[in-house]
Amino acid sequence: MKPLKVLIACEESQRVCIEFRKLGHEAYSADIQEPSGSHPEWHIHCDVLKVLNAGGSSAP
Repeated sequence: MKPLKVLIACEESQRVCIEFRKLGHEAYSADIQEPSGSHPEWHIHCDVLKVLNAGGSSAP
């Protein structure tokens, strides 16, 4: 299976993001809160609607 690019909205804990990463996917969490998970480099700190409306150009 080809790795997916995944955006998990409203997820400051990064639990789902980390599970997708374990499966080999390029996953990012997004939330208006700072991440409480251990990978801030995988977190987009803003309103996820801004990312979606920008067509993903705000993603890391």
